[in-house]
Amino acid sequence: MLINRRLALSGLVAVLLAATLVTEVGTWSGAADTEPIVVSPAAGTTTASTSTQISLLGTAAKSVTSIVVTGSASGSHTGTLRRYASEPGESFLPTRPFQAGETVTVQVGVPLVGAPSGTYKFVVAQRVTVTPPTSVPVPHLDRSGVAHFSSAPTLDPPALTVTQGSGLGSTDLLLTPKGSVGNAGPEIADSTGSPIWFDPLHDLRAFDLNEQRLGRQPVLTWWQGVVVAAHGVGTDIVMNDSYKIVARISGGNGFRPDLHEFQLEPNDVAYVTSYQAVKWDMTSDGGVADGTVWDGVVQEIDVRTGLVMYEWHSLDHVGVSNSDVEASPSAGSILNYFHINSIQLLDNGDLLVSARNTSAVYEVSPRDGGSVQWELGGKASTFTMEPGSSFWYQHDAREVAPGIITLFDDEAAPAHAAESRALELRISSKDHTATVIRALQPPSQLLGVALGNTQELPDGDVFVSWGTTPIATQYSASGQVVFDETLPKGDDTYREYRDPWSATPTSRPSAALQRSPEGVDGEVSWNGATTVSQWRVLSGSTPGALVDAKSVVRTGFQTSFSLPASARFVAVEATGAEGQVLGTSATVAAP
Repeated sequence: MLINRRLALSGLVAVLLAATLVTEVGTWSGAADTEPIVVSPAAGTTTASTSTQISLLGTAAKSVTSIVVTGSASGSHTGTLRRYASEPGESFLPTRPFQAGETVTVQVGVPLVGAPSGTYKFVVAQRVTVTPPTSVPVPHLDRSGVAHFSSAPTLDPPALTVTQGSGLGSTDLLLTPKGSVGNAGPEIADSTGSPIWFDPLHDLRAFDLNEQRLGRQPVLTWWQGVVVAAHGVGTDIVMNDSYKIVARISGGNGFRPDLHEFQLEPNDVAYVTSYQAVKWDMTSDGGVADGTVWDGVVQEIDVRTGLVMYEWHSLDHVGVSNSDVEASPSAGSILNYFHINSIQLLDNGDLLVSARNTSAVYEVSPRDGGSVQWELGGKASTFTMEPGSSFWYQHDAREVAPGIITLFDDEAAPAHAAESRALELRISSKDHTATVIRALQPPSQLLGVALGNTQELPDGDVFVSWGTTPIATQYSASGQVVFDETLPKGDDTYREYRDPWSATPTSRPSAALQRSPEGVDGEVSWNGATTVSQWRVLSGSTPGALVDAKSVVRTGFQTSFSLPASARFVAVEATGAEGQVLGTSATVAAP
């Protein structure tokens, strides 16, 4: 939450009645403490975790002088108060967990959102444990479509083929191949499809490689972990432009980050999705009393401390009856009724939340207890969906301008149309209508049964990743196809983006040599380097007597060169546009 968009605190000193608290001291400044505190779990929550924090966020929090937390079964709870580093606020961390099914009473003594008296209650959910798989599919490295590099033999990414517009623009391609063909992992490729950087995750999966900012610095972000029941259990990664991991987001309150969303805000706040399976009475929604449902969770996390600043649960605000998915009658099944897949912090401090399985996008207000302010699409749309504006099982909803929303309209599964599309809608709060601004169809008939995203580029072009089809397309502002590329058949990527990326690795270039009838052939590469212009090849009869042998222009990820048979030892220097040495490989003996 940004201080200029959201509630702010200017100080918080708390004392737990009948207990000693450890409080980390910080300096806060912000608006006057006239707003009530945004608290989570919110008043009336029925889905809290047994290990939940109690998060306090709001300008009035500095007037808190006591906090009493009592479980109906677990009794009085002592704990620790820890302040956020990114913006004013504080979390109460109980020293022991709550009990599933109990009601917890919180007394703070100052007005809270949803509890003007400062006293409120929440319920701890009956959570169902779902064990992630202990292994992941073995990648097929011997299939057609896998890129192999002798100078980087452990990478083996799937080959990306540009079918139209090769070399278009200076922006790069950011994607996360799943490892059905070649290795899985985050990848950056240039506009010809040639890899720039690849990080093979042999025993994990990666989703949603993106370029964002941590503070003022450009960073790469992605999720990595294991996939279970159509969502993820893992960790969100932040890596700087020398490919050093500078932050890991592991979630809080007993929840692990999910693969669907990881958004960084400029003040080092992260928004992540998560899931929990809970016992749920679905009789009011036409279901069984003892059913099990996947609950969609939004967490706002302070990157530097890992504390949860705010948390929202779909089951507390969107009924199961709104789902387009029917519960299975089989014992032990879990209803994936909501399936949260994107979050965006809006300028007014609310959250834009996309749910695939209700075919709806929601504006959620933390300052109103997490209530839904409006619903776009779905069974209870606030807006009249004008011709062509309805969508099904969408992904990646984004407000790109006031009242303008883009999304990827999967239209499946089950199929509601013959093909997916990228959709831009205008929503009017005045006449409560949703109208189509533009709908982009795929260059050939494509139906992405899941995944996908739509990215508006700075020059007005639109870049679309077509979900489970392994294809991405760029359209001009007038709707003409200007770029098209594909992964090998059988592979795909959750999302794909076009962004410029510049980096210099801390690793060294890598060279490989082999003998040929004509002499010595070599290959050189530098995984992640973006500013190499040429390779200067050094050779000699001993490792300590290398001299310039030749220079070759960099050609793609791996560049080939040849030397006479007399070359016994070789090293290669990476040079920039002005001839400066950027890095040097180890000295390699010719076979």
